[in-house]
Amino acid sequence: MALDIVATTSNLDEYAGAQKVLLDIHNGIKHKYNCKVLGFIPYEKVHPKYNIPASEYVKFGNPFYLNNKILLVHARNVMAVIMVIKRIFFLNTRIIYIAHNVYDTHKNISFFPYNIVSISKKVTENLLGYFGLKNRNITVIYNGIKDEAAGKPQISFKQNGKIRILYSARVIDVKRQLLIVDQLNGKLHADIEIHFAGHGPDLALLYEKCRDSVNFKALGFVDGVNELVKQADFLMLYSIQEGLPISLIEGTMYGKPLLINDVGGNLEIGVPGVNGIELKKDWNIFADQLNSLVHLTTEEYTKMSVNSRARYETMFTYDAMVNSYTRLIDSLQPQPSATYYNSTDKQITNAYTAE
Repeated sequence: MALDIVATTSNLDEYAGAQKVLLDIHNGIKHKYNCKVLGFIPYEKVHPKYNIPASEYVKFGNPFYLNNKILLVHARNVMAVIMVIKRIFFLNTRIIYIAHNVYDTHKNISFFPYNIVSISKKVTENLLGYFGLKNRNITVIYNGIKDEAAGKPQISFKQNGKIRILYSARVIDVKRQLLIVDQLNGKLHADIEIHFAGHGPDLALLYEKCRDSVNFKALGFVDGVNELVKQADFLMLYSIQEGLPISLIEGTMYGKPLLINDVGGNLEIGVPGVNGIELKKDWNIFADQLNSLVHLTTEEYTKMSVNSRARYETMFTYDAMVNSYTRLIDSLQPQPSATYYNSTDKQITNAYTAE
């Protein structure tokens, strides 16, 4: 008899990274298990790009629907709600929490189950260090994506004499697009172009700041971003906070060198001196690093490109991710007693159901 697997997260009306990972895992394992996606909004409001069949979507209503199921939780705020519901209704629900990000807030009101998936080493360090989750089963499973690059790097360096840098991310404070334009304006070589792809609350202001600029272009939401990735020379992210960015993994899939700062799992995708360049915190040094790209030789670029593709093949393939989740799900064993802990590992209660 196939196991019942339910994946859940918040904000399924928005098209974002953690939600895309949820759907990738769901679609990868549903041939083996009875899989559903649990949301908190009507099906009609789910973002259409997720392509969730109506038969595979359940809007949360009855808490007992979760009973006797394995629940994959992809959001910290949802995790807290689920733990409370499980306790109140004494549900026989086994939970796997997928930690997508590095956090430094709400430590004492964050609750976690025994089984946790961390998507990067930096996220694991955050779980063990900041949240103090010592007595947990933490498994590192890197995000993976399907190979759409025909098995080889797409090397395209200095087309039309320009170096095109793609910055693909939601246009919001934490991604720092506006700050980048403000700080680098007037400091970049004329042959450096940074293309911002993505939608978000700061998009209108980004359009205004990029108007008539030689170095910056705001593209807004792009349907079919892979074409932009193929045409780019580099992929860049300079966020305040990250987990394991899908946009950077897409870059490695196409063999693009990465320009990244040391947050989240960025440096696990783009290794400085191998397939990436670590961008510094000082804005003047940052500008100098970008300007130095015009002196990069084709041989140097090609080496980084080949290394980037190799890193994708070694660490971030779709099949490897799906197989890892399948092994973890199959390995779950009921705990003798489901003991709940908060982020400081203080015992909250014992339930009479298996975790």
